[in-house]
Amino acid sequence: MKFRTPEMTPIVYNARGLKMFLHLRGTALQHCWLRVLLVGLIGVPLVLLKHFDVFDLSIGVTAHTLIGFVMSLMLVFRTNSCYERWRDGRVLLGQLVNRSRNLVLNACVLLSGDATKVEFFRRKIQSLAAAYVFAVKNNLQFLPSAANLDELLTDTDFAFLTSQADLKTMPQMCALWLEQAINQAFLEDLVSERMTFLMMEGVSSMVDAWGSLQRIRDTPTPFAYAHHIRVFNLMYCFTMPFALLTPMGYVSPAASMLIAFALFGLEDTAIEIEEPFGTDPNDLPVQQICRRIAVVTHETVQFANIFKQQVRVPDSSEDEHASVADDRSTSRPSSTSRPSSASVRINPGC
Repeated sequence: MKFRTPEMTPIVYNARGLKMFLHLRGTALQHCWLRVLLVGLIGVPLVLLKHFDVFDLSIGVTAHTLIGFVMSLMLVFRTNSCYERWRDGRVLLGQLVNRSRNLVLNACVLLSGDATKVEFFRRKIQSLAAAYVFAVKNNLQFLPSAANLDELLTDTDFAFLTSQADLKTMPQMCALWLEQAINQAFLEDLVSERMTFLMMEGVSSMVDAWGSLQRIRDTPTPFAYAHHIRVFNLMYCFTMPFALLTPMGYVSPAASMLIAFALFGLEDTAIEIEEPFGTDPNDLPVQQICRRIAVVTHETVQFANIFKQQVRVPDSSEDEHASVADDRSTSRPSSTSRPSSASVRINPGC
C-alpha cells in the first residue's frame, strides 16, 4: 500500500556517540543561539569598561545565586510538564494503533457466511478504520480533512464522505460510518450479537482516544505561567554578565553565554515538545504511525482467507486418503533400516 504524501523523518541518534555533539537539527540551539549571543555581547563592553577603569558595573553574584535555584526549578517543572504531554500523546496514539488492529482482526475472524458479503464487509471495515485514523491525524494537525483519504477509500465512498463532513466532524463521520457497517453486517447475519457488541466497543475506544488527543492539543501551558518564566529567564540571563564581571573577569562573557545556553535551552526544549502533533523534528511521527496502521490492516484483510485455509479441518475423504497413504508408507521396507536380530546369521568361525 503506497502513499503519495511524504512523511516526516524522525531523528535517529546514538546517545553515546560523539556525533550527537555536532548534531544541530532538532536541538534547542536552533532557537536560542541569538539570545545566547546577545548575552555574550553585553558582557564584552562591560569587561572593556572595567579594564580601562572607565566604569565598574558589577553587581555581585549574591542575588543571582539565590534566584538561580528558583529559576532552575521553574524550568525543570515546565520541561517535565511538556514531556508528560508528549508522552501521553504517544501512549494515546499507541492505543489507537492497537484498537484499529484488533477491530480489523475481529472483522477478519468473526465474520462468517456468504463469502461475497464477508469479503465486502471486511474491506469496508478496514478502509473505514484506516480512514478514521487519518481523519484524526488531519484534525490534530489542522490539515485539510480529505488528506490521504482518497488513497484509502473507493472513489464513491470518498466522494460521499467529503460531501457530508468538514474538518471538525470528519473523524466522527468515519466512526459513525464504521459502526453502521458493523451493524449492517449483524443485520445480514454475518456476525453474532455478542461479537457485534465487542466490535462496537472497539470503535468506541478509538473515539475515546481521539477525544484525549484533542484534550492535549487544545490545552497548552497556561499563558501566565509561560509568560512569567520567559520574562524571568530573560532578565536573569541578560543581567548575568554584570554578576560575573568581578569574580570571573575577562572570561565572564563566555561564562554568561554558557549559563544562558543552559537556561534558554531548557525553556526552548519545553516549547519544542509542548505541541507533539506537529511536523517539527521532535514531534511525534503521526503520519508514519497512521501509515503503519493502514498497511498492517490492509495486509490483514488481504491474507485472511489464506490463513483460514491453514486452520480448516479436512473432510472425511481427505482423512481417508491420508490414512491410505500412511499405510502404504509403513508397509514398504526401508532400504536404510537395520535388520532385526533374528535375521542376522552368526558365523561360528568369527
